[in-house]
Amino acid sequence: MELNRVGRETVLATLRLTQSLLERHGPRIAGTRQCLNAADQIAEMLRVHCDKVVEERFEMHPTSFWNLGKIMALSYLVSLLLLYAEGAFVYLSLAVGLAGLVYGIVLYVFNGRWFDRFFPPADGCNVYGTIEPAGDVKQQVILSGHHDSPYVVSFLLNWKKLARVRLILAVLTYLFMIGASAVAVLGGTDTLPLGTIAVLALLGLAFVGPLYSVFTRLQSPGAGDNLNATAMAITAAVHFSLKRKKGMPLKHTRLIILSTDGEEVGMRGAMDYAERHKTELLAVPTFVFNMDSVFTMKDLALLTRDRNGTCKLSEPMARECHEIAAELGYFPNIMPVSPGGGGTDAAAFAKIGVESTSIIGISVHGIGGETVYHTPQDTVEHIEPEAVEAVLDIAINYVTRKDEKSE
Repeated sequence: MELNRVGRETVLATLRLTQSLLERHGPRIAGTRQCLNAADQIAEMLRVHCDKVVEERFEMHPTSFWNLGKIMALSYLVSLLLLYAEGAFVYLSLAVGLAGLVYGIVLYVFNGRWFDRFFPPADGCNVYGTIEPAGDVKQQVILSGHHDSPYVVSFLLNWKKLARVRLILAVLTYLFMIGASAVAVLGGTDTLPLGTIAVLALLGLAFVGPLYSVFTRLQSPGAGDNLNATAMAITAAVHFSLKRKKGMPLKHTRLIILSTDGEEVGMRGAMDYAERHKTELLAVPTFVFNMDSVFTMKDLALLTRDRNGTCKLSEPMARECHEIAAELGYFPNIMPVSPGGGGTDAAAFAKIGVESTSIIGISVHGIGGETVYHTPQDTVEHIEPEAVEAVLDIAINYVTRKDEKSE
């Protein structure tokens, strides 16, 4: 099969589209008017190229995620004070410490929604457009990105290379506190002399304390994470729309262009879309090609596990995309996201049984290094055009190849 290549002009046009969206809407924190306005414009652009475009509102609770660091730090402090009070308070110390740990695991590791109800609701808006095939629909492919942007992470403002170490030390210190409380409950307070409590307090100040302000009030522009992925999805819509006008429509593949909201607060938009459309997503074979944080060519990777390594993605799909990439002369890695490395919208689809993978252009091993991810420097000039070209070529050829096989 002849390979399609988007060409450098299309790549530069995609980056210009990212820049124009950024200039018009600025940072787009989930639940804000700026984010909703960006969704409106994305829908407006898709209407030119898609058969149907839907702006789908949903309710989320973004502050449940943004308060994660505060709750962990305060839980540590309260647990420490209760432990220092000794007596029956050690039981409360253990309970408070465990509650904070459960909160962190549910929100950050598994993107769970157990605690959302305790925080104020906010409106989110997913946008999707469909391009129908010429014949019967035998399968569908979703090309997705997200248009919301994050608050700046304080650990990435200074001493970036120590960011992961600082996070690990904070977690270990927190676990040490829980262990100390458990020892007090099981063995009595005599096992915890004042000197040990003082050491715990010092460790807490140095490592756990900064978690309180880990999410600053500064807003990241979010060009590479992940407005540019939405721009790439729109570019793909333009490509297949033009092919149809030239008499070369997709034959049996429905193409869905999806831009989600609320990814930065635990994939809330993707979860809502996957759950709301579960019936039609499972009615025919569906494949989700998600794009996220495409910054550098050297870090290009197709994911086989997501959500801090806890969610299995489609390895066959990742390998199929890798084969296409190799034919194009690109050689992305195939790998899982490691614990602490975060997650992508692909996990929301994998959870309901839809084949999915994500392609990224950033280290999968967690925060740190020289990345501009979740910083004020996440601007268009820090996105490598070569990485964008590779992702667009892989995405467009993946859709085309799947459609050829559908016959």
